[in-house]
Amino acid sequence: MEYKRGKPKPDDRDALQLCAQAMCLEEMMNVAILEGDLFYHEIRKREQVVFSEKLRARVADLVAEMKQMYAEARTPEANYKSHCRQCSLVTLCKPKWSGKKAKSAAAYVQGWIGAEEL
Repeated sequence: MEYKRGKPKPDDRDALQLCAQAMCLEEMMNVAILEGDLFYHEIRKREQVVFSEKLRARVADLVAEMKQMYAEARTPEANYKSHCRQCSLVTLCKPKWSGKKAKSAAAYVQGWIGAEEL
């Protein structure tokens, strides 16, 4: 059972997280976990998630993608959305710093130095 503060998301991110957790437990405890539950506090509803081969394959694909990004020392671009305010990682992720509006550190320093010379 995974407890969520809000309500169901429009995509499968909650199911993917729960499935990934189950896959880790399966490996650590040498057991099979076929399903799990998501409880959404805001709507007071529980949803059952079946850990199908398709869902497990999607988790495996995402893990492979993350491993590749780590090997390349590449960080994915964060996209700020309203739900970012409630995330425990917002101070580490800094989603407002990335994106098309964000300046590079070099551009910021250059702008600051250039303004000081005037």
